[in-house]
Amino acid sequence: MKVSRPLARTRGFTLIELLIVIGLSGFIFMTLMTVYMQIKKLSYDQTRVSSQSAAVIEFGTALSYDLENLIFEKFNVRQVFLVKKEEHGGKRFDAFVFPSASLNANPSVLQARSFMVSYFIEPDKNSSTFTLYRAEDMYLDPKHLFQGVAVPLVRMVEEFRVDCSNNGVDFEEEWDYKSRRQMPRYIKATIRYRQSENSNETMEYVVETRPPILWN
Repeated sequence: MKVSRPLARTRGFTLIELLIVIGLSGFIFMTLMTVYMQIKKLSYDQTRVSSQSAAVIEFGTALSYDLENLIFEKFNVRQVFLVKKEEHGGKRFDAFVFPSASLNANPSVLQARSFMVSYFIEPDKNSSTFTLYRAEDMYLDPKHLFQGVAVPLVRMVEEFRVDCSNNGVDFEEEWDYKSRRQMPRYIKATIRYRQSENSNETMEYVVETRPPILWN
């Protein structure tokens, strides 16, 4: 004869145990989220730093290329070589304009052998930072030297200065070809910048070149 045994009572979680589990789960979740946000911020900062460094190198490449193709044409009164010392918000920002070989000019305009290239700083509209721009134009308006299609190169610039020299030792802050009647044999451009908006550390990048200064 089979004897039936009483079923064992199953015991559930108490309210205190549930609260402990929920509390531990929330603590673990918040810890993981904090670590995730820190890693995400670090990755974002590293990306910004890498992007800023690439922008500075691109600026150095562009300026070196433009100066290596610096060319003056005889009897072209529109061409100038000018380094102008400027100040924005108490910071030193030079403006630089010169003629370079016209590799991007319209081939149908046969008389256009060169175009004006300019590097200058403008304040950002939505922040207190400054951006370095490069612009090029086929023609030059003496009243508006820095014109053309401006392309931003480096943001968060703290200083931009261009020094010129004839001996590579004594550099001048300003240079005007029309006043000096000569071209500098050595050109040095220095840019100081911050790698990110949250960083107060200032980096420095120097471009030194001796352009061939071609004449046509």
